[in-house]
Amino acid sequence: MKFKLLLVAMILFAAIFFISSRSKNSAVKKAPDSTPTTIPSPTPFVFKTYTAPVIKQKPVYVIAMIGDSMTAALGPHGGGLSDHMNSLYKKNAEDPQRIIIDNYARSSNILAINDQLTQKLTIDPYTFGPLLDQNFDLVLIESFGYNPLSEFGLQEGLKRQNQALDELMTTLIRSHPQTAIVFVATIGPNKENYAKMTQPDYTAEERAKGAEERISYIKNHIQYAKDHKIPLINIYEKSLTGNGDGDMAYINPTDDIHPSFAGVDFIGDAIANFIHDNKILPK
Repeated sequence: MKFKLLLVAMILFAAIFFISSRSKNSAVKKAPDSTPTTIPSPTPFVFKTYTAPVIKQKPVYVIAMIGDSMTAALGPHGGGLSDHMNSLYKKNAEDPQRIIIDNYARSSNILAINDQLTQKLTIDPYTFGPLLDQNFDLVLIESFGYNPLSEFGLQEGLKRQNQALDELMTTLIRSHPQTAIVFVATIGPNKENYAKMTQPDYTAEERAKGAEERISYIKNHIQYAKDHKIPLINIYEKSLTGNGDGDMAYINPTDDIHPSFAGVDFIGDAIANFIHDNKILPK
């Protein structure tokens, strides 16, 4: 009898010890912490597809131009482009100027675009503050096609052109989200006469090759605009003759490269009409 009582007591003691041990172990364990150890930072903006902001009607609009010497030829304040745009946007002859143009274009390739964004530009007697420090309603971006990245070879050069445009679009959208952006493709070169006056020793093959390289960059600029749904003023295609070559009427006979007086007017009219007809800036 004593043995049975002793056995029961031992079993009861073991059970109590087991339950107590499980309880202690359970108290030590914690539920998994669902709170992340670090707070993820916001995803950086990466330009993919362009969505134009809504530009509100204003009494005066300001336009900035970016590009190479083909665009610089329009003058520091747009010259004929400014005249034509103001004629389109004025309601009557007594209206004050409604369109102001600051032309930041200079003779450089697209890899130097940061200079046009961040540095002052002086075209005597005018001085423009760094573009990114100014407020604009519209930025026109030309292809820089007449300053190709020849040192990289064609395919690598076009790749770098696209990368530079990615960076440019990202910068402008982040810094000026309420500014509209439009691409411009300038007049085409003439393959037979390209740089004839400035490079008289070029062979016919060298002229054609130089023109073709510039055409490749202009066409790549056009394709980039189409791929990213950016409004495009395609002056290039409008400037070609029936055989697909650059119309000499629009090319300066003193160098066979830059726009002639007729070419400057042609470019200005095409830009002004596109902006007006497509209501990029509401009238």
